[in-house]
Amino acid sequence: MDVTLISKMFEELPRQGPGSDESTAHAYSQIPTIPKGGKILDIGCGSGMQTLTLARLYPDCMITAVDVHQPFLDDLELRAKNAGFDGRIVPHRASMDNLSFEKASFDIIWSEGSAFIMGLSPALRYWKNFLKPDGCLVVSDCTWFTDSASEECKEFMGASCPDMKSEPDTEEVIRDAGYSIISTFRLPDSGWWDHYYSPLTERIPFLKETHAKNSDAQMIIRGLEKEMEIHRKYSNEYGYTFFVLKNRCTD
Repeated sequence: MDVTLISKMFEELPRQGPGSDESTAHAYSQIPTIPKGGKILDIGCGSGMQTLTLARLYPDCMITAVDVHQPFLDDLELRAKNAGFDGRIVPHRASMDNLSFEKASFDIIWSEGSAFIMGLSPALRYWKNFLKPDGCLVVSDCTWFTDSASEECKEFMGASCPDMKSEPDTEEVIRDAGYSIISTFRLPDSGWWDHYYSPLTERIPFLKETHAKNSDAQMIIRGLEKEMEIHRKYSNEYGYTFFVLKNRCTD
């Protein structure tokens, strides 16, 4: 599937995935204070709704915001300038699995809903290279909330997120990757709908018309519609869990 096509379809949305300012702020509240002038890396930033929240929460820190899709970064740059953060938010185009930063250079690494692109375990192990020995990492990832999910939900999520694990099993993956867990919490349903699914629902008629002759795009749109239907019916069975983590230097 054309990643550029998928990304283009998500342009002009407030978020490119589930999340909320409140959840970003709650994760922030669980992290030990970092030094003035600290460095934060936001991986898979999209158009940067959480990046702007981080800039408000960390007024003395520099934030490097990474995404592979340049239009998202252009949008973030404009939004940061309008918010007065353009000097503290640096958009950086790169693939999350091919970063050129110095080792152990960031106090905090942040990734809301993007680690699945690499797979959680490979992402955590690779990103650890760029985290300071006493640094923290915040990641949100899709997890099962139950051991007895409905067949329809299991079938759909098994196809779209085949590696999705329960929260306890995800915690084991995290510990094996070299982190200790400070706290965890679930993204509420509002984090799926307010700034993601609801704006996406409004955009779908435009996408259908714009890509009427593109079979790949039409398949993506049908998948998004099915995804929203599944979440509407089974949000009690799965969702995003935030994990606030501390770099563990020795095993």
